[in-house]
Amino acid sequence: MLIWDISDPVNPQKLGQFRTGGTGTHRNFYAGGRYMHLAAGMPGYEGNIYVIVDISDPASPHEVGRWWVPGQHTAGGEKPSAEYISHHGPPYIVGNLAYLSYGSAGMIVLDISDVSKPRQIGKLPFSPPFHSRFGVHSVLPLPEKGIAYVASEDVSYGKGPMAHASIVDIRDPENPFLLSIMPRPVPPTGYGYRDFSEKGGWQGPHNINHLQHNPDVEKQGDLLYLAYFNAGLRIFDVSHPRLPQEVGYFIPPDPKKRFGPMPEGRLVVQTEDVLVDRRGYIYITHKNQGLWILKYQGRKPSQ
Repeated sequence: MLIWDISDPVNPQKLGQFRTGGTGTHRNFYAGGRYMHLAAGMPGYEGNIYVIVDISDPASPHEVGRWWVPGQHTAGGEKPSAEYISHHGPPYIVGNLAYLSYGSAGMIVLDISDVSKPRQIGKLPFSPPFHSRFGVHSVLPLPEKGIAYVASEDVSYGKGPMAHASIVDIRDPENPFLLSIMPRPVPPTGYGYRDFSEKGGWQGPHNINHLQHNPDVEKQGDLLYLAYFNAGLRIFDVSHPRLPQEVGYFIPPDPKKRFGPMPEGRLVVQTEDVLVDRRGYIYITHKNQGLWILKYQGRKPSQ
């Protein structure tokens, strides 16, 4: 993990680096202040774990705390209790609570009031019945609304158990429970497939408009934006958490040229990430075809 001085944005200067000693990090969280929160592959562990790094001195970042699901610390004699237990990240921090997207271990809530000793206080499993690998890929908690948006990532090319994008009640973070599941996207009339699982590539949800701490990012309201791999961008009205409804979508054309090994097999659109700025512009990225910029002009939840 690298720290840069970007006061001169065209000439960034490296200030410091934190080395995991393992496989590096995947998706991390930093909203200002003293601590960075990592999903990190550390030596001696099976899968990624949660690591807290003090960056108060940017030139000398150092670990101050870590947490893992019991069984991950194989170098310490532990044995994993299941496959695909790994913290995908980003950890999402709200006050003294950390919400972790932990693969087949589900959504996990930690008390980090003592950063040196993170403590689990809540958990909601999703696998089974949903698929195990990246069974929980992303968590976006909104304590002020009492809910969290949770999504998986299906890399089985349509051959495994069902993926999910869900709404969870977190009014009591020690006892979260499932409220609803987003309706499965349906191909438009004449699209050529009865279901997106027939299209090829990865299917199902991937990323949410996550960076809520950034003042230039649209605050999560009654529209939820989800990148959905071969189904493009999907937009849901979540004003009624027990009855989410799809109100818009955009499916880019399939790419014509391959720039990398993914997806395997048929070359189809793979919508990876979504970010919405405070002006309402939607940015979606793709394997093999770069960036699209969109504007939602459909029905608003209040209409």
